[in-house]
Amino acid sequence: MDNRWELDTRLVHAGERIPPQAGYPTVHDIVVSNSFVPESPEAADAILGGQRQGYTYSRHNNPTVDALAEAVRQLEGGEFATAYGSGMAAIHAALWATKPRPGDAIVVSRDLYGASINLVQEFFAPLGLRVVQADLVDLDQARRVLETVRPKAVLFEILSNPLLRVIDGPAITELAHAAGAEVIVDNTFTTPLLVRPFEFGADMVVHSATKYLSGHGDAMGGVLLAQGRYAEVIHRQQKLLGAVLGPFEAWLIHRGLKTLGLRFPRQCDNAATLAVRLLESGRFRRVHYPLLPDHPERERIARLMAHGRGGAVVTLELPGGRDAVFEFLRRLQLVVPATTVGDVYTLALYPVMASHRSQTREERAAMGITEGTVRIAVGIEAVEDIFADLIAAAEAAAAHA
Repeated sequence: MDNRWELDTRLVHAGERIPPQAGYPTVHDIVVSNSFVPESPEAADAILGGQRQGYTYSRHNNPTVDALAEAVRQLEGGEFATAYGSGMAAIHAALWATKPRPGDAIVVSRDLYGASINLVQEFFAPLGLRVVQADLVDLDQARRVLETVRPKAVLFEILSNPLLRVIDGPAITELAHAAGAEVIVDNTFTTPLLVRPFEFGADMVVHSATKYLSGHGDAMGGVLLAQGRYAEVIHRQQKLLGAVLGPFEAWLIHRGLKTLGLRFPRQCDNAATLAVRLLESGRFRRVHYPLLPDHPERERIARLMAHGRGGAVVTLELPGGRDAVFEFLRRLQLVVPATTVGDVYTLALYPVMASHRSQTREERAAMGITEGTVRIAVGIEAVEDIFADLIAAAEAAAAHA
């Protein structure tokens, strides 16, 4: 800063725009600047015109956010990645990137996360799109629906939320492409450690990065990964809508991502052990987990998921309905009754009250969600402690009834 400037001027500009020095930090910077100064007007023109890479404005792109998107892209594959303020924003962007027009159809898995179903019903259907829910777990039904409807896009999760039905992603993708549809896979529950949908031909992959990628319950975000042909439309719509992730949240999620390989296998192993012990306890009407002998799609796990793991969620059916569930939630001492998954601590969610609140009783019944369904997102604690807390709460709920 030139000392010829007045003090008030120096207060504004001092210490800014220091030229890069030799050496670089081992941890990526949190770049909070809204705007950037290219080396010349010509460079700025080229960046804004899309002729070269670079930064001008953080609604367009930001180095910290790009670092997170690239990290997830390297794990998932795909040719393009960008990050959003939430997983729901990423799902909206993926559907919009298929360029649907009035009269087109969107097929969604009947067992999809409730808010994703609400999104297509409340935002896409009013634009003249047909929204079709189908049981994509059943390949015969899926084939009939896709051949009849011939949708623009198909959206599903490999592991459904909350009942953990297993969709045959490669088979559905093949059927969808044969029907002319573009395939979007929500890989939040499985993460790239279990399933990599681009390897079986998915067109786009979305994550609620709030969940397992972040893992610590302190940042919200979403990531959309896509093949290169979608890059221009996705980037343009993101700029225009302003649906961007902030650099602080991006940095936190990126930091959390570094331990995914330690956290998620522990969570999956805890869940597998917990599911068996909860089933053997006899305290629940049913225990849902893909590796249990009575799970209808158990045979798909070894073929679809790395290391034969079944994910980190166990879903319970409590006797006694809503009153019993509320008492169960009140009695938990270790497990946290909160509306998310993927954190290092174990969480309990009541789908009727939260994730599938907007679905009718009939719609929930068709999915298999009852008044006694409770989703347990298993953390990294000692599995004996998780088990003891769940059993104590279930016993208390039964005694209260």
